[in-house]
Amino acid sequence: MNILMEDSGEKRKVMVLGGGISGLATAWYLKKAGVPFTLIEKEDKVGGVIRSSEIEGTVVNFGPNSLRDKDGSLRALAKDVGLEDEMVEISEAFKTRYIVRHQELQELVPSPKTLFTTKVLSAKGKWRIFAEPFISKGPETDESVGAFLERRIGKEAVDYLVDPVFSGIYAGDIYQMSKKEILPQLAENEQQFGSLIIGAFRSKKEKSDVKPTVLSFKKGVQQLAEAIQSKLTENIRHEKILRVTNKEGGYLVETDKSTYHSDQVISCLPAHELANLLDNVEGDLKDALGQITYSPMVSTQLIFKGENVDLEKQGFGFLIPRKENIRLLGAIWKTSIFPELSKDDHFHFTLMTGGAHDKCLLSESIDDIEQEILQEFASLTGIKADPLYVRSVMWGKAIPQFHVGYEHIREVLKQAEENYPGLYFGGNYRWGVSVPDCIKGAKTLVQKTFTL
Repeated sequence: MNILMEDSGEKRKVMVLGGGISGLATAWYLKKAGVPFTLIEKEDKVGGVIRSSEIEGTVVNFGPNSLRDKDGSLRALAKDVGLEDEMVEISEAFKTRYIVRHQELQELVPSPKTLFTTKVLSAKGKWRIFAEPFISKGPETDESVGAFLERRIGKEAVDYLVDPVFSGIYAGDIYQMSKKEILPQLAENEQQFGSLIIGAFRSKKEKSDVKPTVLSFKKGVQQLAEAIQSKLTENIRHEKILRVTNKEGGYLVETDKSTYHSDQVISCLPAHELANLLDNVEGDLKDALGQITYSPMVSTQLIFKGENVDLEKQGFGFLIPRKENIRLLGAIWKTSIFPELSKDDHFHFTLMTGGAHDKCLLSESIDDIEQEILQEFASLTGIKADPLYVRSVMWGKAIPQFHVGYEHIREVLKQAEENYPGLYFGGNYRWGVSVPDCIKGAKTLVQKTFTL
């Protein structure tokens, strides 16, 4: 087995582990900073769970479907890697969403008026929300998102507004998810102002010259990963990592092809993978990584003839509260929000299934799951025609879960970086579950640690 090491008079390469979007972004910012590096990814394709295809002129995504760029970091990266003219912004339809209640789609739009007019909540549920400023503030200690918001805005609003939204974003159980991790600003507002509603009006918001937007790319989200890869080809090795060992003041990264010796290692691997690879490390690090759980997800792509889809409603799609006892988590109406990505006579939907409430799907046939949710989808939308195209992809460990007490895991990771100089932890379990979160986290790490 070859040992690859820089000459003693030269700066040793940084080893980046994992070629998902976190590893790719980290490698890109290292390249911009002029820092020598090697990225190791076991798969032939980079991008992790980012997967896009073109089906007869319609672009489908089996992982992330759209990217919310709050501060311009994503657009700046896309421009850097030559995708400035490939970005597609979301249509105005995304502002309208639907929640299923009593097996019917009920409209929600982002305006205060909606709380008065929506059929998602009963009159009692609405009044409970308006009573929020009069509710005494709770403990400063961590608690679940569900318990926190149930205390503030009531059980009905949590069941029919909070639960479907967080199931859609995090595929999680709101009664296990940490308020400090998921809703840090709301938790702070409760302590500072005694009310979420009052806090929303009185808390200071940072002003930005950059307008937030939601976007995709003409060939799907994978186009971003491939564009970054094209700039890093000489630095990428497609090898399977066998072991990462703390040794001789540095780190040995052993793969099925070589052994690399480096002073600095940035892991952007999933937490459970890294836990199994670390060797010769002490303390709670491996246990903490192993405690991070991931929810499974199934992404199903449906394409219909446009003439067979008679949706009176337009919008982002719909979400389904777990209280409705429907397996399907929700559907994104891709042709409504990104019409440029669908063939003229096609209508494209993305269905989402799984999450923390449905872990048994890992032991079921994907064909059986697909048939069940297609029946639910047809019942909810009234679409009776057979689709032109159906394909489902299962991700066994899709989204990390930030459970109550996650701050302990963050402390362990921080302490490990202090105990083992040159070892850094990145990825969605450290930086956040969205692609823009991971890009921003990578940029921040490189700027703070490697920029001279």
